[in-house]
Amino acid sequence: MDLKQLSYFSAVVEEGSISAAARRLHISQPPLSAQIRLLEGELGCLLFERGARHIRLTEAGQLLYERSRALLALADSTRRELRDYQEGTQGTLRLGVVSSVSGSMLQQWIVTFHKKHPGVRYEIAEANTYQLQDQLISGRIELAVIRTPFSENGLKYRYLPAEPMLAAGLPSCFQSFPEETISLEQLSCFPLLIYRRWETVLSDLFSHAHITPRILCNSEDARTTLLLTQGGLGIGIVPQSARSLDHDAALVFKTIQSRELTSRIALAWNPSAHLSATAEGFIEHISSFF
Repeated sequence: MDLKQLSYFSAVVEEGSISAAARRLHISQPPLSAQIRLLEGELGCLLFERGARHIRLTEAGQLLYERSRALLALADSTRRELRDYQEGTQGTLRLGVVSSVSGSMLQQWIVTFHKKHPGVRYEIAEANTYQLQDQLISGRIELAVIRTPFSENGLKYRYLPAEPMLAAGLPSCFQSFPEETISLEQLSCFPLLIYRRWETVLSDLFSHAHITPRILCNSEDARTTLLLTQGGLGIGIVPQSARSLDHDAALVFKTIQSRELTSRIALAWNPSAHLSATAEGFIEHISSFF
């Protein structure tokens, strides 16, 4: 099994048929079919269920496709990095970022780093914390800026200072609550829009306070939470650094009165993988802001 076979196999999956994949790859159908048969023979299992017009992945084929995507992406990134070094630049920083730090904070980090290291290129992947941890483990990215809570999964982390969680809402929502902070009891008056992985933490806090919250919407993205909040759907619960995502300044933010309800940004990397000098420099660069 080699990268060429995996690229052929992935093309067949993505195109849905041998003929369409052959056109994409600019080869004829017989050698492509032969490569797929060789791959199935080497692996000792069927990868496709063949139909009259289309083919469908088997469970083994689905597993191989998921691994193939990661391997081909890593190979492509490696080729680009080596080309960058050959051309005398300083390589490519493959960085994953969660949405709640993809606003002005990320802009400041990268712009100031670029001024010091103008030869560095950037490949930025935006996803949720768990997806970025998986990408670190598979080698698709080198660093990830993620947010607690999460399981450490054998990765290495450098944590930034804790920040409070905020309640975000339209000004009309908070007319009866003029203070800079808001209590859990006051929050229970509103439909709440929250991160899915904060549901357990918030439910426990409300339960200990003998309060029943009205959770209207769970999502995986701070931008989605704030967008729905701007639409007047309810009160969004977001970390403090997500304020920069409110580009229209339409919302009012209040600190939630709870010592337990805090979040920390963490810079993560895989200790089992090689960490480039560029990545090491970026870790130190971010640390200098705190």
